[in-house]
Amino acid sequence: MKKNLLSLAVKGALGLTAAAIMVPAMPAFAQEDEAQAVEEVIVTGSRLRVSQTQTATSPVTEINAEEFAINGATTVEDLVNQYPQLDMNFDNFMNNGSYGYASVSLRNLGAERTLTLVNGRRLPSGTYETTDLSIVPAAMVKRVDVMSGGASAVYGADAVAGVVNFELDDEFEGVGVNVGWQGYQHKNDNKYMQGLLDDAGYDYPTGSGVDGGSNNLDVMFGTSFAEKGNFVGYVTYRENEALMQGDRDYSSCALGHSSTSRTEYCGGSATANPGNFLVDGSWYTADGDGSFTPGRNVYNYAPINFYQRPDERYTAGFIAKYEVNEHFTPYTELMYVQRKSGVQIAESGTFGAAVTVPCDSALIGSLCADAGITDETVTARLYKRNTEGGPRLWNDENESYRFVIGGNGEINDNWTYDASLTYGENSAESQGYNDFLFSRIADAATGCQAGSFEGCLPYDIWNNNISVEAANALAAVSWQNIDTTFTVLQAYASGDLGFGLPSAKGETIGLVAGVEYRENTFTRASDANSLAGEFAGAGGADTNLDASIDVTEVFFESSIPLLADMGALNSFGAELGYRYSDYSTSGGVSTFKLGLSARFAEDYLVRASWNRAIRAATLNDLYTPATMALWSGTDPCAGEDPEATFEQCARTGVTAEMYGNIDPSPAGQYNMFSGGNDELTPEDATTFTFGVAATPVDNLNLAIDYYNIEVEDVISTVGASTKLNACLSQGLFCSDIRRDTEGTGTGDLWVGNSTEVATAGMIFNQIGNNGIMEREGIDLSASYSFDMGVGSMTASFVTTYVLKDYFEPIPGDESSSYDCAGLVNVSCHSPEWRHIANLRYNLDSWSVGMRWRHIGGAAFEDQYSGELLGYAADPYLSSGGRGLDSYDYLDLSAAVETTYGTLTLGINNVWDKEPPLVGVNLSENGNALGGYDQAGRYMFTSFNARF
Repeated sequence: MKKNLLSLAVKGALGLTAAAIMVPAMPAFAQEDEAQAVEEVIVTGSRLRVSQTQTATSPVTEINAEEFAINGATTVEDLVNQYPQLDMNFDNFMNNGSYGYASVSLRNLGAERTLTLVNGRRLPSGTYETTDLSIVPAAMVKRVDVMSGGASAVYGADAVAGVVNFELDDEFEGVGVNVGWQGYQHKNDNKYMQGLLDDAGYDYPTGSGVDGGSNNLDVMFGTSFAEKGNFVGYVTYRENEALMQGDRDYSSCALGHSSTSRTEYCGGSATANPGNFLVDGSWYTADGDGSFTPGRNVYNYAPINFYQRPDERYTAGFIAKYEVNEHFTPYTELMYVQRKSGVQIAESGTFGAAVTVPCDSALIGSLCADAGITDETVTARLYKRNTEGGPRLWNDENESYRFVIGGNGEINDNWTYDASLTYGENSAESQGYNDFLFSRIADAATGCQAGSFEGCLPYDIWNNNISVEAANALAAVSWQNIDTTFTVLQAYASGDLGFGLPSAKGETIGLVAGVEYRENTFTRASDANSLAGEFAGAGGADTNLDASIDVTEVFFESSIPLLADMGALNSFGAELGYRYSDYSTSGGVSTFKLGLSARFAEDYLVRASWNRAIRAATLNDLYTPATMALWSGTDPCAGEDPEATFEQCARTGVTAEMYGNIDPSPAGQYNMFSGGNDELTPEDATTFTFGVAATPVDNLNLAIDYYNIEVEDVISTVGASTKLNACLSQGLFCSDIRRDTEGTGTGDLWVGNSTEVATAGMIFNQIGNNGIMEREGIDLSASYSFDMGVGSMTASFVTTYVLKDYFEPIPGDESSSYDCAGLVNVSCHSPEWRHIANLRYNLDSWSVGMRWRHIGGAAFEDQYSGELLGYAADPYLSSGGRGLDSYDYLDLSAAVETTYGTLTLGINNVWDKEPPLVGVNLSENGNALGGYDQAGRYMFTSFNARF
């Protein structure tokens, strides 16, 4: 029934759109010298009705619609996540490990602690129970409000770090069309990386080219009807093509580093071609003639990986309202997105599958003799890359919609009401191809003897003589379906009490009171092979889940004018808020809000806010079955000359025989065991902000705000890498580290898979209420507009300085704590400074502008010891291996209004700067840190017409 209702709604929206014909005009350039009308609005972070000139007690940064057009942003995350309050998260440049959708995260606290809204109401969750931004059409955005500080008393759980609210244009009239193209241009001339590639004998691209292009077409139309009604509809389309890691020289290999010599090299995977064999802790390579040579070769798995994932999406929707009378205005909203994307990574392989073969078998040639095996049988772990079968590919299809129906109006002269139902659903389907099944490898590698799987073909790994058909016989198709739903029933009344304090001189007390009910469901189903952990290249077993959670709440807010018209003090007031939430899983919890603001001489505002906020455990947090998975990083006890001492490594289970003989994972991936915990309680956060906003002269707006956010009982894993390093340096968590003593016997943490959970080396990393996080910093913003010659100039500046990015895995145990501010390592990436500065000149129908984006430097230091790490000695990209230099990007754009519409042209990253290379163990994709411009110079153009 849900699907039928959705189909009817979407067909209706598309039909209306087709009748209206075409899309959104680019927002007109703001005339900064026009006076802004004072209007009564709902400010993000409160449901109290206040004048727009009365700034909220919590700091709010506004991103205007104009900025999307002039910066070439065709998705909301392209622009919003560049702002310094938000994490540098750009999902299209995530591949292996990608969520498959973009999200927003404030203050490095995670998307799960940032509440994302559209028009003040929640959005559907994606497959990881965080908000999927792809449903928000950039062409419809009127304004984005980024509010810092907890807001659980106003909106309920998850608003720990703050709120990001997308206000859509619900008053648009006419028909608009926007068509655009965007793409990258880069010159491959990184001599440092090309030298490493030459040393390794790997291919790489050279010269310049344009690639990674995308196209968008947006249609928006709106009309008033029956004098008191309004309807706005839209349809958008966007498609971008894939970029491969092999399309850039700096990502054409897996950049590794030597901890002892502080040098870099182009590494690869031991799952290679020809295959490698691990026998009694020693490596051998097949010569192709039945004999085996000591040692191993490596495979360059990087080039075949997606760098930018391909993405195709359609969105459609409408907003409608009709004022029946002053007491009743019904309204409705529909948002819909259909998205197709994919993940491609290097070919699958045997990935250490173990087989036992008689030494006298002709199948294995002279392996026993070459390896010095005198027993009757030999057990070998096989590492052969499936170059015959092609890359692993996951095709993802996602469909999501959100429907709102409600009504509002006046109760009397002093009170209004709003009641609504919001329902959302997200359905994601993923199919995987070209991955081997562990259970088939041994059968095929031992010659398809009696009892082998149906369709078995001999897989002659021993002589590296493998047909495409034999390789394909080892593979199977995987699938996973995830469905999430959410329902919100909400009603509240807003007004004033008709009286106030005598000292407020007639200003009355405002009040909002309401009730809310929310329900979330989550269903995940996978194929039997995935559930059994049979896919060799999946990194772990999938799990099924079918669960729900609901919460019933009551809330109120109050604005209390305390003083008014006392000389230079124009006003002084307080905002109070309270919400009681009763969860079906963990019971009742209360949240609070206190805000204070004082306005002086009309143009100066001092504000402060204190909030108690919560985050309730998600259904995956609570109920996901424990399973084996992968984590990225390093093992300081691995290698011929380990970084950690023997005494330190002994705490993790390393024996004297193992020390100096443990192989590091060539892919920088290690095993962990993790799952949900049904005894979790909500996180408890205390947030505080204090700031000053001022307009000292006409058209000059300044604001400076301090923030502090402390989260206790954090719902998270401690982190496998954190546990390993804490054991080495502090002797903590050592019981959670299990070295492999039965598989290879070498004490590694990466050999083994989900079919060998009982024996594989791994780190136990269960979720729990673990420790404390604290964020502290200062935001500064400024904007100014003035006449210049025959035109006008506008300037703006937004910056954040991070004072503290603190983690304490065990509450009260400061020996395990660390502060990421200004550091880059396996647990941190937290530059202290980030800013965006804009300068734009308007002259009649012309507009030209430039933008300066700054990302501060960071030191390569261990988060515990402060010792220098050996990453990134690239002299072109870092400070000689000591850390990341600051990064500065220059963006240019121009627009001209013609008779037929507005033409916009622009280039971001004008100087074609490459991202900072940190190697495969620290990178999020390729060799680079995420959040920087990954692919080079970004060119864009669009044409916008309005009728």
